[in-house]
Amino acid sequence: MDYQYKNGVFIYYLPQELDHYYADKLKRKTENTFSKEQINYLIFDFSNTKFMDSSGIGLITGRFRRIHDKGGETFVVNVSPTIDKLLKLSGIYTIIKKKNTKEDIIKEMVKGGYYE
Repeated sequence: MDYQYKNGVFIYYLPQELDHYYADKLKRKTENTFSKEQINYLIFDFSNTKFMDSSGIGLITGRFRRIHDKGGETFVVNVSPTIDKLLKLSGIYTIIKKKNTKEDIIKEMVKGGYYE
């Protein structure tokens, strides 16, 4: 599964290589959900990702803008050292929160009043 949506939480499970082909494919597959649903939390799970080019950065920033404009928050999780370096260089961490695990994100959601 490439993604999961439930109760306002959208999770992208990113592939081993996040390049132009896959970023475009994932964007098209999920456009319907982004257009119709209220997404409060967007999570990019990098558990399997070993390579990412600028198309991956574009996917992240584009989805961030859509969520942010509606008051939602965006996170990245399970980031390898290589991907972490790329995200730092791109400036992503100035707009998106990095957490080590999905459990850390859930704690943030609870703190923000989303889950009890």
